[in-house]
Amino acid sequence: MSSPDSGRLRAAFIVLTLIWGSTWAVIRLGLEGIPPLTGVALRFAIAGAILLALVRRFGVRFTWSREELGLWAVNGLFSFTASYTIVYWAEQHIPSGLAALLFATYPLFVAVIAHFALPGERLGRRAAAGILLGFAGVAVIDSDDLQLLGGANVREVAMDMLLSPIVSAVATVAVKR
Repeated sequence: MSSPDSGRLRAAFIVLTLIWGSTWAVIRLGLEGIPPLTGVALRFAIAGAILLALVRRFGVRFTWSREELGLWAVNGLFSFTASYTIVYWAEQHIPSGLAALLFATYPLFVAVIAHFALPGERLGRRAAAGILLGFAGVAVIDSDDLQLLGGANVREVAMDMLLSPIVSAVATVAVKR
């Protein structure tokens, strides 16, 4: 038997899965008519407006402390500005499936950085196996797109694309710390 809260939780999970699962393809489609930096700015301006409305709706309070503002700056600069600027730029040159696969390294980078930066966040065998299983799942899901690889600079752009999950992982560990 499920409670009303579990139904809403399932619905939220489904909505978020659809939104995040389509991110890479939607970015690619958007690049057909919008320059990369404009796309990044529009995406996060819209998301920011929605989140600000939800903050008011749910009565979230901020401390506005120096530490909180610093975390906002680090998170905004690394997780969103730098990371998604790299993604939007890279998706002009590589298939969206490859971009998704490369970004799927994010949990691995978080785990490795946290292992060294956060006491008590040691990377164990089970966690490493779970990360690798997730990465393999993304590879299987996006395998059709990976067959489209080609072009002179795909390898270089793919290596540049790896900077996106790295800077996002740095921000995540910084916020947790």
